[in-house]
Amino acid sequence: MSEYQRTTLDNGLELVVAPLNYLHSVEIICYVKVGSRYESPAQAGLSHFVEHMMFRGNARYSSGPALEQAFEQLGSGINAGTDAESTSYFARVHPDAVAGGLELFSVMLRTPRFLHLEIERAIVIEEALGDFNEVGADVCADNRMARLLWREHPLAQPVIGTPATIRTFGHEEVKNWYRQHYAPDNLVISVAGPVDPDAVQQAVVEYFGSWKARTGPVSCVTAPSHPLSGPEVDWVHDSDSQLTLQLAWRTEGRAHPRAEELRVLRRMLGEGGASFLMQKLREEAGLTYSVEASLEEYADCGCFSIDLSTEPENLLAAVQAVLEVVVKVRSESFKEHLDMVSCNALNYLDFSRDSVEEQAGRYGWGIVSGHMRTLAQDLDFWRNISPAAVQEMAAYCLTSERMGFVCIGPWRESERHAVEEILHHML
Repeated sequence: MSEYQRTTLDNGLELVVAPLNYLHSVEIICYVKVGSRYESPAQAGLSHFVEHMMFRGNARYSSGPALEQAFEQLGSGINAGTDAESTSYFARVHPDAVAGGLELFSVMLRTPRFLHLEIERAIVIEEALGDFNEVGADVCADNRMARLLWREHPLAQPVIGTPATIRTFGHEEVKNWYRQHYAPDNLVISVAGPVDPDAVQQAVVEYFGSWKARTGPVSCVTAPSHPLSGPEVDWVHDSDSQLTLQLAWRTEGRAHPRAEELRVLRRMLGEGGASFLMQKLREEAGLTYSVEASLEEYADCGCFSIDLSTEPENLLAAVQAVLEVVVKVRSESFKEHLDMVSCNALNYLDFSRDSVEEQAGRYGWGIVSGHMRTLAQDLDFWRNISPAAVQEMAAYCLTSERMGFVCIGPWRESERHAVEEILHHML
């Protein structure tokens, strides 16, 4: 039996339903296929700003709180998020209220009024200012690393935008962005829980079927074209008591045939107290409280990153310890550790069967990204992962040429040269 059912309406809207009859709640996620990488430099943050403005009144509800209360009466509140490639709106509802939840989403997505723009602008600017220190320097490691890795490409722009760009957005720009991207042929609806797929499809047709598809030109994204000749470095003085460090490598993205091996490597390096980085930097050396590895995957590129904070006097030792771990995974396969990581991943996949949020996200994002991974496929992958394949992918991606390094905080000039030396020569 298939894990999900997928349907495309006549107007182009895509619906995916995962029937999970043993659960007791339903997750509804509506994905609009637009995010920050669709924006020009002057538009940086516009997708995120429109997401906020969608809560500023519609044809039925005059305010965000009124809309949220309507969702709460059906189960729980509504929330939203924007990333580089999509904007999502999601809510959990009672199984008896699925049709009502879909109706509320249709009212929200089809009839926004974009009221009180100046109030929302002030809120979003406050959010964006959290990335800056008291002298106006951007102290967000993710922002600074993005500029190192992607330069003039839209992926270098923060999803939230900057205070300067946010201050320029007006009603017409917001409405034009909405008209350009919010349409049924650019929408994916994912529903997971104890539902009848036919009943869900009937409700989606009723509430979204009359929405007209776009007739004008459709925006597309471009792939980063510039080569990276790393290691690229960025040093930022800040008055914090600790240093924030990020080491990152450009990757090939989710379309690469060996992308799954990087997901394995992320778990081996930085997930949990038994991960290589935690063992080396925390348990053995006492250099940090926490160190994490993360992986951003886009359609045509990506970023594998390692993040930690440490005291200024630990700078050189911390960087050296991170690179020692990277060198080891580039040259050794670590079958025993991989077996442990695989066991944890298989457990997590089984646990995910109990989460309507994770199941709706799995299948909805699979359609949005064009990279559907069923639960069965992931279970099969983790049961058969090759240690040599993981090691080969580490050797391929974690190179000095692909690397960026960001240090933010009270670093000392006397150590900067030594750090850059090991960045250039250890990999």
